[in-house]
Amino acid sequence: MFNSAKMRLTLWYAGVLALTLGVFAVLTYLLFSYTLQNQTNRTLSEVAGVFETTANREIEDEDKVLDSKSGDEALRDAATELGFKDYQVFAFSPDKRLIAATKSADSDSQISGAAAENLIRSFTPRTNGNFFDFQNDNETFRAFYYAFKVRNQSYQLLAVHSLDDQQELLLQVRYAFLISVPLALLAASFGGYFLAKKSLAPISEMSRKAEDITAKNLHERLPVKNERDELGSLASKFNELLSRLDKSFEQQRRFMADASHELRTPVAIVRGEADVILGKEKRDESEYRESFAIVQSEAERMTRIIEDLFTLARVDAGQQPLRKETVYLDEILSDAVKSFRTVAKNRNITLEFETPEEMKFSGDSQLLRRLFSNLIDNALKHAKSHVKVSAEKRNNFLEINVADDGAGISPEAQPHIFERFYRADKARSRDEKAQTGSGAGLGLAISKFIIEAHDGNLTLAKSDANGSIFTVKFPALK
Repeated sequence: MFNSAKMRLTLWYAGVLALTLGVFAVLTYLLFSYTLQNQTNRTLSEVAGVFETTANREIEDEDKVLDSKSGDEALRDAATELGFKDYQVFAFSPDKRLIAATKSADSDSQISGAAAENLIRSFTPRTNGNFFDFQNDNETFRAFYYAFKVRNQSYQLLAVHSLDDQQELLLQVRYAFLISVPLALLAASFGGYFLAKKSLAPISEMSRKAEDITAKNLHERLPVKNERDELGSLASKFNELLSRLDKSFEQQRRFMADASHELRTPVAIVRGEADVILGKEKRDESEYRESFAIVQSEAERMTRIIEDLFTLARVDAGQQPLRKETVYLDEILSDAVKSFRTVAKNRNITLEFETPEEMKFSGDSQLLRRLFSNLIDNALKHAKSHVKVSAEKRNNFLEINVADDGAGISPEAQPHIFERFYRADKARSRDEKAQTGSGAGLGLAISKFIIEAHDGNLTLAKSDANGSIFTVKFPALK
């Protein structure tokens, strides 16, 4: 049961709500009780003040008619005149003898004079806060002790009020909280479980859909009901992941198919030559040499294809290390051009190289040499009569351009030339003109990786009927 996210969310919600409601109920009850007590204390103080004022007024009225009245008589007259609902007032002499007492109108909650005398005799006045509670006949009362003077005579006063109504009210409040809080918690828990179930329903649907998605149907996507909420965002991100997986699987399938296709031709040629060699018991040495030359050429071609495939496999796995060191691109580029001079001459192609200024750079010399060799070899394969290699510093970049005067690349093929196994001219013989590449359409893909690994970029700057220009840009050392 607790493995369910809906149940855990509901329990967390119910727990937090229970704690909140519990704290709220306790604080509310304490505040209500404190307010009632303060109100009772204030009323007791006011009752005592009214009694004192009435007694002093009785003395003043008697003085006006020249009939002097004693303080005890004034207290008794005040007690007779006054009557407080649910409140009693007792006046005592300094020796704690009861002199006068009011009667609580329409109230059964009263104490006797004897009980009041016993109470005041046992009470010790304090500096402040002369409020106290006491029990009488299983009933709780609150009393206020007050010392005052009438006609310069000292008296003590005790104002008393029953707390039974307050205690009954507080009991009802407690019962109300004990009933309402669990009911509210129960209702909120059911509501929370319903909301959690409804909110998490898309996750359950996504989970069921994800179970049905395999390598055979990666084109399917999870349902997205609301892209603006968190679950919709999660589904969208998962769909993006599926798209990347689908693309990766498609690339892998195409990679394997293209690799098999590229290797099938040289393997078939090798097997064919082997069958020819073994088909006759006796052959001339020239025939053997010709067959073995073909076998050697195809073996070299397969070796280049396999090396390129291994390079790309290491790139995909992130295992192609970069051995960076301080190098000079102008020297590496010059060496690459020199290695193709003979090839260009044999093809009647002019290979022009503009000697650049010193170009200091931090990179892997072996990979950079392979990069320039791939670009120059690619240009020689497509050139008619001229290839130009130039390099210069421009702003904060080192720029290398490799241009040829070939027929150019068709507009529809240009977006794909850096893809693996892509050849814009599949009819072109791959044996005759491939010098460093495998002829399998991997050279530009590898070149692009090398450049990006060095924080540079490779672009097809121009390609039309007058030829093509490939541009390499590296960030210059500061």
